[in-house]
Amino acid sequence: MLIHIDNITEEGLSLEFAEPAASFPVLADMQQQNEVLFPGLVQTRLNIALLDGMVNVSGTVNVEAVFYCSRCLGEYRAPIHSSFALTYVKDLPEVEGVGDDVEISPEDMGLMLYSGDTIDLREAVQQEVVMALPLRPLCATDCKGLCPKCGANLNQEVCSCDKSDFSLKFSALKNFKVDKKK
Repeated sequence: MLIHIDNITEEGLSLEFAEPAASFPVLADMQQQNEVLFPGLVQTRLNIALLDGMVNVSGTVNVEAVFYCSRCLGEYRAPIHSSFALTYVKDLPEVEGVGDDVEISPEDMGLMLYSGDTIDLREAVQQEVVMALPLRPLCATDCKGLCPKCGANLNQEVCSCDKSDFSLKFSALKNFKVDKKK
């Protein structure tokens, strides 16, 4: 996913990439640890433009993912979609009106540094996919999860467990004893 700066014309540049998730180190690691699976290709569409020495990259990334529901542990598929806009510069611009004591990082300015005559977008695309992943994957918003007593998937069956003392909110305090000393 290398962009050669010399290939960017005045009209800009449009590119499309389709690569397996295994070619992205973090995504490959997530698959290896069975956190999420990516059965298809990571599809990326990019529009690139040069403006005053800055390389503006906007685009979308799409991939299908296989998750394990955090409530019922069932496997389900979901599309991952992310739109992004990035700005690359070779050198940081001068900041006016700020004392010499202040250090501003490229990230603080919303810029990413590059060197040479190419920009590798693999890390940026990978980061967009990871940020689009749900923190707690759910197969459905109304997923009933597993019975905490017998382990039955409550989406598929009704268990016969007693639901009367089912609240786990304060179960950690059940055997808590307070020593009242004066």
